Amino acid sequence: MIAPDEFAEVIDTIDNLLGALELPMPAEFHVKQMKRELKEVSEKLKRIYVEEEDENPWSE
Repeated sequence: MIAPDEFAEVIDTIDNLLGALELPMPAEFHVKQMKRELKEVSEKLKRIYVEEEDENPWSE
């Protein structure tokens, strides 16, 4: 079983991204940041899933 800390970290990252959207920055800045951060969140969640389920539905 994964440590709750890993889930908490992903949740904190998502919350931070949502909060960052409130910053008065150009849309292009937000999109660039979201692309980078969401890729990392996706990779982390996939890794957690694979570790928990012992299978990788994303592998080719």
